[in-house]
Amino acid sequence: MDETKSSALDLIKRIDNYLVMGGMFNPEEMEHHKVRDLLLDTRNELEEIHELLRKQQVIVRRIYAEQLPDTWFVCGELGEKDSNGLPKYIEVCPAYGADWSQIYERTERTIGGMGS
Repeated sequence: MDETKSSALDLIKRIDNYLVMGGMFNPEEMEHHKVRDLLLDTRNELEEIHELLRKQQVIVRRIYAEQLPDTWFVCGELGEKDSNGLPKYIEVCPAYGADWSQIYERTERTIGGMGS
């Protein structure tokens, strides 16, 4: 097992091993650096899982848009692009497979950052 990158299953095995070896009843008996490494590896894996779930949530919301409120997606782009690569118009669709869309126009108005 690569100690710098642990999978969720590897972490589960390490946690189980810690608990079986006395960590459940005598946590002070475990070497500090091993507990620290286990916690750091677990935190890193949870961060990766959280990011993956966030991305999957976007996909699921797009697929089941008709069953979930306030879901839509960009289904096309039209017109010239500005220096940021943004098109003049975008087509917005309420759900995948819908037979209609609406066109939104770039206004050059910036919200947030230095342009607001």
